Formats: sequence, structure tokens, C-alpha cells
Amino acid sequence: MSNDTCTCSPLRRLTRKITVIYDHHLQPNELTITQYSLISRIGRSGPIANIGLAADMGMDRSTLSRALKPLIAAGWIETVDLPEEAHLDKRSFALQLTAAGRKKLDEARPNWRRAQDEIDRQLGPGLAGELTQMINDAYGKLQDI
Repeated sequence: MSNDTCTCSPLRRLTRKITVIYDHHLQPNELTITQYSLISRIGRSGPIANIGLAADMGMDRSTLSRALKPLIAAGWIETVDLPEEAHLDKRSFALQLTAAGRKKLDEARPNWRRAQDEIDRQLGPGLAGELTQMINDAYGKLQDI
């Protein structure tokens, strides 16, 4: 790769294209892929500390906070207290899905599946799997940054 080749630009172009596909399929549920990813992750984890969620999602705390605001306002996510020993700082708290959030996730999952199937179909099963593996490998190597 030459010294003037940018990794970020083509990667961002690809993620924008993929985001459009997910957002299109999730539009009937009034969710973006970022919002779906948050409620899905919180739904899988049960109560999860905000700091841990931010790390899992590859977000900083302020970006996570902005992304959570509409989900909390909609009544899909609620904050709960962490056990005292789990507090990392004064801004530590946990998040969990409400019953309405669980219902929203269950309603949106088939549309997320349709988006995923469309991406897999367009990329082909080999490239789709290789891309996911490559992304996970690269993300793991960049964790110390």
C-alpha cells in the first residue's frame, strides 16, 4: 500500500452504504441501525454498565449518551443503579430494556434480519463472512489505541 492510501475513506464509504440498507429496513420500526444495535446489545446483556456498553460499542461516553437520549425518552431503555462495588466513577450507572423496549426489539428483529440477508446476498456468503472476520481482526488489533 502506498504512503498516500487512506484506509478510513473507503471504509467509511462502505459503512455508509451498509448503514443505508439497515436504516431502510428498520424505518418501519422508527429505528436507525445505531439505535437497534444499542437496544439489541442492552437486551442481550441485561443490566449493563454505561461504561462497559460504550466500550463494547466502540463509542466514547458522550456519543453513547447522545445516542441513548431518544431511546430513554421513548421509554425503551431505563437507567438503574449499579452495585456500589461496580461503580467506576460518579457517572457510572446501568442500562436495561423496559418492557416496551423488549417489545420494540422483538418487533424490529425481523426487519434487521431482512437487512442482514440483503447484505449477505449482495456481498455473497464468502465475502460477507470474510469481511466480518477482517473487521473483527482489525478492531482487535487496534484496541490499544
